[in-house]
Amino acid sequence: MATRSIDTTDPTGLGGSTSPEAIRIIQWMFVALYVINSAVVLMLYNAVLQRMRQQQNTQSSTATMVWCWRIAMGITCLSKRVHSIFVLRLFNDAPAMILLHISMYLFACCDSLALGCVVFSLAVSIKMNVLLFAPGLLLLLLQKNQSLFGTIQHLSICASIQLFLGWPFLTTYPISYIKKAFEFDRVFFYKWTVNWKFLPEEIFTSKPWTLILLACHLGVLGMLANKWWQSSISQLGGANARKLMRWTKYNNDKIELSPEYVIYTMFASNYVGIVFARTLHYQFYCWYFYSLPMLLWLTSFGPSSSGGKFSKVVLPLVANVLAVAGIEYAFNVFPATELSSAALQMSHAYLLLKVVSSEVPSIQIDKEKMT
Repeated sequence: MATRSIDTTDPTGLGGSTSPEAIRIIQWMFVALYVINSAVVLMLYNAVLQRMRQQQNTQSSTATMVWCWRIAMGITCLSKRVHSIFVLRLFNDAPAMILLHISMYLFACCDSLALGCVVFSLAVSIKMNVLLFAPGLLLLLLQKNQSLFGTIQHLSICASIQLFLGWPFLTTYPISYIKKAFEFDRVFFYKWTVNWKFLPEEIFTSKPWTLILLACHLGVLGMLANKWWQSSISQLGGANARKLMRWTKYNNDKIELSPEYVIYTMFASNYVGIVFARTLHYQFYCWYFYSLPMLLWLTSFGPSSSGGKFSKVVLPLVANVLAVAGIEYAFNVFPATELSSAALQMSHAYLLLKVVSSEVPSIQIDKEKMT
C-alpha cells in the first residue's frame, strides 16, 4: 500500500486546495474558533453577572437579575447569521473578533494591560475595524495608568506590533501599504449595504453624507466622553479624576477598574462607530453582535434596577429582546430591503438612546463592599 508523504511546510495537508474536502477541514477549524470565541464571551458576561450579584440588596432581586442575565448569555449563542459568518463564510472578521474579545478579558478580568495591548494590536492587524474600540481603550488606559507617560508606554506596545508585522511592506511599498490599510476614499457598493438601503444610491455614495456620518460619530463620542468624565468626577472625586492628565503618576495607589465598566466602555465605543458607519455588510455583524445583550442589559438591569416590579423587569426585557431580534432580522434578509434597513436603524436608535441616557457603571471596585 502506498504511503502518503507529509509536507512539513503544509501542516493542514491542503496544499492550497479549494476542494470540498479542503474547505470542510477549514470549516472545522472555524468551528473550533467559534467555540473558543463563545467561551470567552460567556466569561465576560459571567464576570459582569458576578459583579451584579455582589451589588444586589435582596435575594429576590438577585434571582430575577440572574435569570435576566442568563437570557442575555443565551442570546449570544443563537444568531443564525453569526453562525454563518464563522462556519460557512470563513471571513477574517471572525478571528479578529476572537482576539478582540480575549484582549477585553485580559483588560477586564486579569488586570493585564500589557498583554491585553499585545492581543488587541494583533486583532487590529487582522481587521482594521477593531480600531472602533480604540477610543474606549484609550480612556481605560488613562484611568488605569493615572498618567500620560504610562498610557504612552502601553500605546507604544500596540504601535510596535503593527510596525513589526507591517515591516516587510513598509520597507518595500510604504505609500501603497498605508494608503490601502486605511483607504479613506473608498466608495462602498450600494447593493451590499445592510444599514442604509432606504436611502437613494446617490445620497449613499455622496461625499456630504460621508461627512455627516463622520460628524455624528465624533459628536456622539464627544458626548459620551463628557458623560464618562462627569461620572469619573462624581464617583472618584475631582482630584482623582484629574490625575489621568498628569505626565507621571502622582503616587503608587493602584486603581482597580470594575469588569462591567471596562467591558461597557469598550463595547459602547465600538457601538457608536457601528451606528454611524458608512455601510454595514453582512459579515460586519460579528463586529458588534456579542455586545448587544451586554449594552442592553447593563442599561436596563444594572445594580440599581428593581428586581420585584413588573414594569422594571418584564417590559425592559421584552423591549431588549425585540431590539436584538430586529437587528438579527435585518442581517438575515438578503438582499437588504428598505424595511430591513429601517428595522435595523430603529433597533440601533433604541440602544443608542439607552447608552446616552443611562448611568455609567461603577468605575472602581469597592473592596469594602465585597467583604
